[in-house]
Order: sequence, then C-alpha cells, then structure tokens
Amino acid sequence: MNDRLSLALSVLGGIILAVVVFGVIIVTTDGGSAATTTRVATTAATTTTIAEATTSSVASTTSSQAATTTVPASTTVGFAGDTSTKSNATTEGDPGPTLTEVRVGDHTGFVRIVFEFTGSGTPSYEVGYAAPPFVGGGSGEEVPVLGSAYLKVRVMPGSRFDPATGDLVYTGDATIDPALDPIVEVQFVDDFEADMVWVVGLMAERPFTVRVLQGPLRLVVDIAK
Repeated sequence: MNDRLSLALSVLGGIILAVVVFGVIIVTTDGGSAATTTRVATTAATTTTIAEATTSSVASTTSSQAATTTVPASTTVGFAGDTSTKSNATTEGDPGPTLTEVRVGDHTGFVRIVFEFTGSGTPSYEVGYAAPPFVGGGSGEEVPVLGSAYLKVRVMPGSRFDPATGDLVYTGDATIDPALDPIVEVQFVDDFEADMVWVVGLMAERPFTVRVLQGPLRLVVDIAK
C-alpha cells in the first residue's frame, strides 16, 4: 500500500514538475519573442530615425544648394546709374549746336557713347528709354533700330550741319555697330530744326548715366553692361 502511494506521489510530482518546466519554457519563449520584437521595433525606429535624419540632411543640403544658386553677380556693382530718364530743360552758354563726332568706347563695367559738339556750355537734352517707332521729324519716315530696348538721346540744339553755312560737319556713320554688349547699334534718326535724335538699340534695358563735359563740349552717356 505504501509502495503504491509512493509511486502515485512520484508520478504526480513528475507531472507537476513537467507542467512547471513547460510553463517556464513558454514564458521564456514568449518573453524572448517579446524582447526580440521590442528589439526589432527599436531597430526599425532607429532605422526610421536615421532615414529621417538622412532625408533631413539631404533636404538641408538641397536647401543650401538652392540658396547658393543665385544669378551671377552683375558687373554693374558700383555703377551709379539707373533706368530713369535724365534731362536738362535749360540751355546754358553757347552749346554748339553742331555735332562733330560720335564714338563708342568699352570700359570696366560699362560702355560709353560720346556725342561731341562745337561751342561750350550745356545743351538742352533728354535721354531715356522709349518705344518704337522712331520717326524723323523732317522726313516723316520711320527709322528702324535693331535691339530689344531703346535708349533715345535727344539734344536741342543739335545738328550735323553748320548753322551758319549749312555745310555738313558730321560725316560719320548714321548707323554705328560697335560690337560691344549690351549695345546692338547706335542709330541716327533726325536733326530737324536743330532738334537732334539718336537711338541706342540695346539687348535689354540697363542702368545709365548722362554727363556734360567741356573742352570740347561733349554729351557723355554711360550704359552699364
């Protein structure tokens, strides 16, 4: 009887031990899986964070590149002109009115057009951007000018002729192609009744300045490159 009881107790203890061991294995396995899942999730989050950081870095680099992609610096830096019309409504002294020479020169950051006259003082002038057509006051005919923007130079009094003799003094070209950007051409339009007009055809509107110099009398137009 005692042997049977001992055997029964041994079998029962073995069963209980097996259940306990199985439970531990399950708990350990589940815990390991959870830990593994946690590690995977952590790794995924880390990877996502790294990816986001990388994306942010790329975006930052792109933004930096965009910020540094600017229009090339203009050679007009330091040029004092602008695109507004410049004029002098009052004639001072005895300014000519005869035109003797027109010349175009290349300078650092600008090109210069010089209209040289007889006499001294300051003529009445108006220099500003205008739209075609440009019509000769004497002929009434349109004078074509090449370019995309047009700087009109009007001088009063101004003429290619000697007012005393009627002789032609200015014998230079009516159309000047200096091959200097941004000038396309410089075109004579008219000098009817000593009201002289030239038009400067340009590639685009550019800032400009106007000055009057003496000895000899010159109307100087500087145009930014």
